[in-house]
Amino acid sequence: YYTPQASKTPNGILHRNEKMAARPLARLWKVSDPTLFQMTLVAALLATVLGDCGPPPNLLFAFPMTTVVNQTHFNPGATVKYTCRPGYGRVSYKSSTLTCQDDTWNYSEFCTKKRCKNPGELQNGQVIAKPDHLFGSHLEFVCSEGYILIGPATSYCEIQDKGVDWSDPLPLCIIVRNGKIISGLRPTYNYQNNMVFECNEGYILKGSKLIYCGEDGEWNPPPPTCELNSCPELPNIPNAYWERQNSFLSKKQQMYSIGTTLSYRCHFGYEPASDGPTTLTCQKNLTWTPHIECKEICCPVPKLENGEIIRSRTSSRNNCTYFLGDTILYKCYKKYQPESRCQGDGTWNPKTPTCDESCDYPPFLPHGYHERVNGFNVFKKEEVIYKCYQGYTLVGEPRLSCSYSRWSPAVPQCKALCLKPEIAHATLSMDKDQYIQSENVTIQCDSKYKLVGPQSITCLESRTWYPEMSKCEWVVPEGCEHILKGRKTMQCLPNPEDVKMALEIYKLSLDIELLELQRDRAKESTKIHRQS
Repeated sequence: YYTPQASKTPNGILHRNEKMAARPLARLWKVSDPTLFQMTLVAALLATVLGDCGPPPNLLFAFPMTTVVNQTHFNPGATVKYTCRPGYGRVSYKSSTLTCQDDTWNYSEFCTKKRCKNPGELQNGQVIAKPDHLFGSHLEFVCSEGYILIGPATSYCEIQDKGVDWSDPLPLCIIVRNGKIISGLRPTYNYQNNMVFECNEGYILKGSKLIYCGEDGEWNPPPPTCELNSCPELPNIPNAYWERQNSFLSKKQQMYSIGTTLSYRCHFGYEPASDGPTTLTCQKNLTWTPHIECKEICCPVPKLENGEIIRSRTSSRNNCTYFLGDTILYKCYKKYQPESRCQGDGTWNPKTPTCDESCDYPPFLPHGYHERVNGFNVFKKEEVIYKCYQGYTLVGEPRLSCSYSRWSPAVPQCKALCLKPEIAHATLSMDKDQYIQSENVTIQCDSKYKLVGPQSITCLESRTWYPEMSKCEWVVPEGCEHILKGRKTMQCLPNPEDVKMALEIYKLSLDIELLELQRDRAKESTKIHRQS
């Protein structure tokens, strides 16, 4: 006889809008009863026509609410109710029940991935979603250049309680203030990665300069800090300037270590307000020692008999009646005198005159003298002429006259004259017979000669050149230093005069050799004569 036997249909995972076809449910074996055979055949045909379904599908986003055990096919119209898997949520307007229809479980995706909340912005960094904020996605955290990541580099949208949330909070992007990372800087850090820190000038490192990324995503030891260990800014001292320290000029933006001492000076026309050093020192409490202020140097109020003073103030208001740059005009009752100007050292130039017509003895002129024009012994309304001693030249107006107790114009100067330096095989930057005091001359050697000594020399008040006079020496060409005679000597020398000189020296050396030979022969002859 024949009995029908159902075939097993394997389970499978169906995706959205896909169909699962039912396989034939029975095969026929031989049966003894023809009637039973016919009934079995009809049942099989009906099942095929009506469209039985196989087992309900395994969905990625949902699973059946009731467990179907050992049931391999379902009749048309059969239903199975599903529920969303963790991490997914129901779409309210879609049914979660699958119905067997035309040998297929028809369904539309009724569960969607839940969304994790917006993680927010990463200060001094960037949050990169891969690909989005839905369940199963993840975030990557990257810090801006120069900053380092403190915390996890990634966070996953995962199941938490009855919903979804990020596995890790936002990390921190920090920078070592007043310091820098000198090695190990990278966008992200993994286990055992390290970095080395260094503080800026004027700061000291507190903590370890070398830190590692640990298994827990934390830095071990924690990042260090850079603490101030110097005086940051110079105080503002009005009317003063800072002196150079170790070839650099002190500036406000520089940092100064503890114990650093800086010096300052008052500007021209000012002086320290009290006795004491004009220095500042950086103290252990990172402050500067107190400083002495700079006060104005005032010119005295002049007094003029038999006349009056016309004031012309040019300086800004301060504590002085007369200050640097102020001028006054002396008016004697007979006529005006030239103006006088207040100097930075607190004196008037020219000095305050008197309103009579006599002058002091004519000013002294170094390296020179004066002669009176009119021959009077008393310097009153007279003139003098200044002259220089030999070897000096007069610079300025030679004739001065006395008028209302003052010699004018200004006294000339006698400047030294240096003779032209005689340097063979050289060219001078200024070619003249004499040079005036303070003039500089640059020496340039001719071709094939090299300079021995300084290239620039200066005419001094002593009428000598400083530094000592240089010279130009002939540069011996390669190979010539070993050739002392013969034709090759002539080829090595730079000009005909040198060739002539070399030949004369060569002839002289031959004469010396001849005389030495004659002397030796004479000695030998005398020795033989004595022996005989």
